[in-house]
Amino acid sequence: MKLCYRGVEYDYNPPALEVTESDIVCQYRGRPLTYSYVRHIPIPQPVATLNYRGVAYQTNAKGQVEAVNTPAESIFAKLSGFSQRTNPMAQARRELLREAAQTHQENIRRSLMHRLEVARAKGNEVLVRQLEDEMHQIA
Repeated sequence: MKLCYRGVEYDYNPPALEVTESDIVCQYRGRPLTYSYVRHIPIPQPVATLNYRGVAYQTNAKGQVEAVNTPAESIFAKLSGFSQRTNPMAQARRELLREAAQTHQENIRRSLMHRLEVARAKGNEVLVRQLEDEMHQIA
């Protein structure tokens, strides 16, 4: 199909879609109507061995779930192997989370100390006692 945009002519060939007629026949305004579906190209699914709540399973290329027969393993063997299988990315993430939690606690303490100083400067003994109780709960 020849088209023209701002004086520039070009050929446009829209993509052709394969259409499949369905078996469903219905009525629209008194006339029979059949539905047409675009034929979908199957996308291969990733094949993986997974574990959900302690039950092992795997997926195949069609996306179906298959059971995996694995020998029973003791909890001690699982736990000893777990520490060896941890990847460095998980350890780095744990370290970042630990640092973030430590920084958060430090910010809370600093804010509490500032509020305590302001309450003492104003002479509000009730608020000072409440803030000291809150400080003991944090520690």
